[in-house]
Amino acid sequence: MKKYLFLFAMLLVALSACESGHIDMNTIINADGTCRREICFKADSAALVNGSIDAHSNVLDILNDNDWTYEVQDTLWIKAYRDFSSPDEMAEAMPLKVAGQQVKSKAKLEKQFRWFYTDYIYTETFESIAPTFVIPLTNYMEKDMADFWLTGTPDVMKGYSGLEMKDYLDSMEDAYLHFVNANILNDLMDVLAEHYDDIAKVPVSKEEFLASKSELIERADKMSTDVLNFEPEKLLAETFKTEAYNQALKDDPVITEAWEQRQDIYVSLLMLDVDYQLTMPGGIIEVLKCGDGVFRDGELHYRLNGMRLLAPCYSIKATSSGKNNWALYLSLAVVLLAIGLGIYFLFRSRIRENSLFNFRKNSTKLSKSET
Repeated sequence: MKKYLFLFAMLLVALSACESGHIDMNTIINADGTCRREICFKADSAALVNGSIDAHSNVLDILNDNDWTYEVQDTLWIKAYRDFSSPDEMAEAMPLKVAGQQVKSKAKLEKQFRWFYTDYIYTETFESIAPTFVIPLTNYMEKDMADFWLTGTPDVMKGYSGLEMKDYLDSMEDAYLHFVNANILNDLMDVLAEHYDDIAKVPVSKEEFLASKSELIERADKMSTDVLNFEPEKLLAETFKTEAYNQALKDDPVITEAWEQRQDIYVSLLMLDVDYQLTMPGGIIEVLKCGDGVFRDGELHYRLNGMRLLAPCYSIKATSSGKNNWALYLSLAVVLLAIGLGIYFLFRSRIRENSLFNFRKNSTKLSKSET
């Protein structure tokens, strides 16, 4: 248990300090609606030494999927890509995963025709994994505060001084760690309850054990928010005056494995750190504020990580505008045709006028000669 909490704490620090994702994922949208997804990640070096290639812990096994093409770069880095006929198809083949489960998203491309230009509006909305946690973050902070902590929006600290921001952020961190501790305790009790009949010398019935959840979570809320020092097993032992639960976690391989698998969700969430790049047809003209995209080198860059997936709805949305060259050429052709026709009818009118003038002139001369 201790090693998992230590890794969790270290990853929390690494996540807050990390400036670029260790997974690069580029989404390329074409004007005709087709698209491509490229992903670059570092493979397991130990696996390479053994003569095989294992995907990243947050990447699905696309290396054994014939629909994906990949190459190994600089020994450890793998670049894979796949072409799709539509954004829907691309979203269904999302290559990212958290704790073994595919990250789910819905993507769509809308077009707005404006004759000389066409606006392309691409939206990809990621399904929240917050329901995985029984105790919601909003139990510990207001919704706007929780959204800001997870995604950076809305700007709840507008007008604050630097010192006030620090105090506000410290309070959010404290509330967030209470949320983490409460869910860790809740998960541990659920795992033990699932195997309660296999635990020897339990002090209370399964029903009594589960009924004590709320009380134990309240006690955990009053304890230190330092994840490294939070030991839910110790809290259970002190509350029920028994080592039966700790002994089961140590000696029963089934319970041990179930508890370690449950803890994988916390580790996997914090390991997911993606530099999401979006390439659109034409030029970018608008970016959805909540997606927090940064335009750089012709691409939009977004942070896609486990924290953002905890938000109720995390969307990436951008609008680009591309020239319709055919409309320009057609309009130019119509203008030239109109000018040509204008010139033609102008000359034709002049010719008719001249002909009529000459006819009248000749008629006059003929009349005079006859006279």
